[in-house]
Amino acid sequence: MRTFGLVSTVLSRIQVKRSSSSGRKKVANPTAKIDKAKEVEEEERAKLAELKEVLGDALPPQIQILHRSYTDDILLSILRARSLNVKDAARLYVTDKNMRRFLRLDEFLSDLNLPQIKLNLKYSVSGTIGFDKEGTLVRVINVGYSDAKGFITCLPTMDHFKLYIWFIERDIALQRAQNLKSGLKSERITYILNMEHLSLTKLMDKSTIEAGLLALKLLQDHYQDIEKVVYIVNAPSYFNSSIIKLFKPVIKENLNQRLKVLDKDDILEYIDADVLPTYLGGNRVDSNGDPDCKELIGFGGTIDDEYYPTNFLSPEDPGVECVTVPAGSAVCLRYKVTEVGSTLNWHIQTKENDLGIAVFLDKNEEDPEANDGSHKKKKDVDVSKLEPLTPYIRSQCQLIPETGVTTAWFTGTVVLQLDNSYSWMSAKEAIVRVTVDPPVKKSNNKNEKKK
Repeated sequence: MRTFGLVSTVLSRIQVKRSSSSGRKKVANPTAKIDKAKEVEEEERAKLAELKEVLGDALPPQIQILHRSYTDDILLSILRARSLNVKDAARLYVTDKNMRRFLRLDEFLSDLNLPQIKLNLKYSVSGTIGFDKEGTLVRVINVGYSDAKGFITCLPTMDHFKLYIWFIERDIALQRAQNLKSGLKSERITYILNMEHLSLTKLMDKSTIEAGLLALKLLQDHYQDIEKVVYIVNAPSYFNSSIIKLFKPVIKENLNQRLKVLDKDDILEYIDADVLPTYLGGNRVDSNGDPDCKELIGFGGTIDDEYYPTNFLSPEDPGVECVTVPAGSAVCLRYKVTEVGSTLNWHIQTKENDLGIAVFLDKNEEDPEANDGSHKKKKDVDVSKLEPLTPYIRSQCQLIPETGVTTAWFTGTVVLQLDNSYSWMSAKEAIVRVTVDPPVKKSNNKNEKKK
């Protein structure tokens, strides 16, 4: 409970030069570049000290929380994700720490038998192939072979984010193991995006675009510095005119600088031919002699109908609330949690179109109506003053319900925000069922037997 008091205190406390050009080309001054790099480093270190002072005791004393160590490097990554704005970075830190507990990422990252993991492994389009010439882990993603619309329809939006984290954390673990042998300190990953078979029809699907934009935003927020470089191969002719143009609004400058469109032969400058699969321009085949190395890398496939959702609710189902979210606005539903260890279950779906969803905690609200899911319009609830429990997502809950369960490590009022502020034309009709069940009391078998 002390942690939440500290976090609340943190949230309350958290209250560039172009040179002239001439007709003559100037020779770059290496000393100026060094000075600029040193200036950036000094600014980042100053901001890091400021962030740590603001967070104070809210920084965990333990080395690791739910597969993430909040080292100086991680805190710097969070700062960079918010352009060194300490106030915004402090809030992102709270979101990152809380979401790992709220989404139960410790269980998700540890259990290979979860249905989401099994589905992803069966239809995977990626795999790790080894390390590049500098000792960095290389992950290949066959983007064009993915049944993107199938995945979006078969997995809730937040589960997609959890899967991204699953891949990243496993890759980081592999890189750390390699670092022990090589002495390398960086935990960044090299990515190869194979765009072969990426059709414009598949790319222009609205839900696919929105899912891709959300994935980029969330990953840049919570894993800002994970990529060392992203090599893009077999890029179609419309890559720059269509793909980059679509995703440019959410691609931050540091990621943009790490994107490199290459011919397959050019990758050999960075990755040994014996590591790189034949189909990507190397010499490698797997133990079956397959030049595609399917033992290491997935090539997807169309997802079977059995994986498509059937768990839609109707307005007549018990405990269901039908909520109209007006165009250009939002609705906040409130649910009281009175005991640590209580179980929260949620199910959210819409009739048409996506819906913005975020979850917050209000530690101070004393509202006797909160238990029944009473709601207020967005103008009556300033969520910026509440503690974030999850990042904001645009859920494709018209295709598959957004569902989940968590165990409360807190007491207070959970505020579920249903956001439609980005849509000025259409209201959204949502079907919501949220339950808060008290903790299961452990029985004392010995005492019961004596009775």
